[in-house]
Amino acid sequence: MKRADLKLKICIVIAFSVFTVKALGQGYKYTYYLNADLASVPKDKAILIGRSYMQNNRWILDCFLVTTGKKIITAGVKDSTLSELYGPFKSYYANGRIESEGAYNENEMNGVWKYWDEDGFVTDSMIYDRGIRTAYGSYTYYFKSPTYTQLLFSSGLKDTLYAYRYSFTDSLKNTFTEKHVSLNGEKVKIDFEADFIGERGLLKEYDSAGKVKSDSVFTRKLQEASFPGGEDAWRNFLRQNLNPKVPVDNHAPGGKYTLVVKFIVNPDGTLTDMKAESDPGFGMVGEAIRVMRKSNKWQPAIKYGKYQRAYRRQPITFLIEE
Repeated sequence: MKRADLKLKICIVIAFSVFTVKALGQGYKYTYYLNADLASVPKDKAILIGRSYMQNNRWILDCFLVTTGKKIITAGVKDSTLSELYGPFKSYYANGRIESEGAYNENEMNGVWKYWDEDGFVTDSMIYDRGIRTAYGSYTYYFKSPTYTQLLFSSGLKDTLYAYRYSFTDSLKNTFTEKHVSLNGEKVKIDFEADFIGERGLLKEYDSAGKVKSDSVFTRKLQEASFPGGEDAWRNFLRQNLNPKVPVDNHAPGGKYTLVVKFIVNPDGTLTDMKAESDPGFGMVGEAIRVMRKSNKWQPAIKYGKYQRAYRRQPITFLIEE
């Protein structure tokens, strides 16, 4: 989203130096040379180059990176002065895939906007009314670890996609929907779907045959998994129980060592599946996991009024002075 916002700013420039050029490509009529501050500069100092042309009685602006020549923006503009964004808008990644698509009306985002990641998956969709976002949806994708054959012959991540989650919020109607979908080859199965009006909603869960196995009214309450007493209490627990002499006793040289432990907080509050993302050695990972196993039960995550498994990551730092 931040990349898209940055690119939107590139086009919203009130005044440029305008140079008449020979028609080329799309039949460009004008070109504009810009620096990083979006100010007009001589050609040899430009970072961005914008070129405009007329199509169906509407001005179109294409923006290119000077360093690569890659087009990163195509936008409708009111006239050749580029004082106002008006009409369709697209931005692109360096690999040429589309990053965002929507429309402007008098420099304000209007109508449906969509965003994609660099692999071509839709990540967000939004509805704007003259610059005000009134509804938005988002996608989360889940992938399997690719097999050796897939690494050799796969055409992309789509071959390892096994599920996705979609949610949509309408702030005007005060509604929210969420759906979790599993994929098995050509088969598509809805695992659960939730529909809210305000804070109350209906949750439907489906069995392997696609039939409703539970249908219940629930609240929209969401709660992250947490240690009793909160983050400060958790940090104090780690400080009081970690043995800082472990790496020293294992002859670790002086320095700062940080490791990250991933773990699961189960619906009953117990911690399991503790694994370090990296191991600086000298017994530090073993000591971190030993202490975390001593933890009291956590307050489990709550989603739609039900306890859920939750994944957490905990960084732990050992500082050894010479």
